[in-house]
Amino acid sequence: MEMHQVRYFLAVSETHSFTRAAERCHVSQPTLTAAIKKLEAELGGLLLLRDRSGAKLTPLGRLVLPRLQRIDDESRSVALIAENHRRLKKVPLRIGVLCTIGPARLSGYLAAFRAVAP
Repeated sequence: MEMHQVRYFLAVSETHSFTRAAERCHVSQPTLTAAIKKLEAELGGLLLLRDRSGAKLTPLGRLVLPRLQRIDDESRSVALIAENHRRLKKVPLRIGVLCTIGPARLSGYLAAFRAVAP
């Protein structure tokens, strides 16, 4: 199972349309359809019913939808954590200080650093 397959399936389940889902995902409709068919083959059953009125979830599709949504949410969360780390946002800062240096001498430096990098 690949993340783009999960995202394509989620897009179709939200839009109820392969065409609108392909537009949302910035891929061609045949590419999106092939990816979803590959996901269905891997899971061993149809996830979506396709007809002229749109795409509807099958019972298997309804069962896996919340789990695939959580996988997508977690994937995006991990990407955000990595991006923040690259940009040095919300990165833990560890400072080693000898016990002979009192906190009063260090607090001014830490306050200045915090003003520059909150």
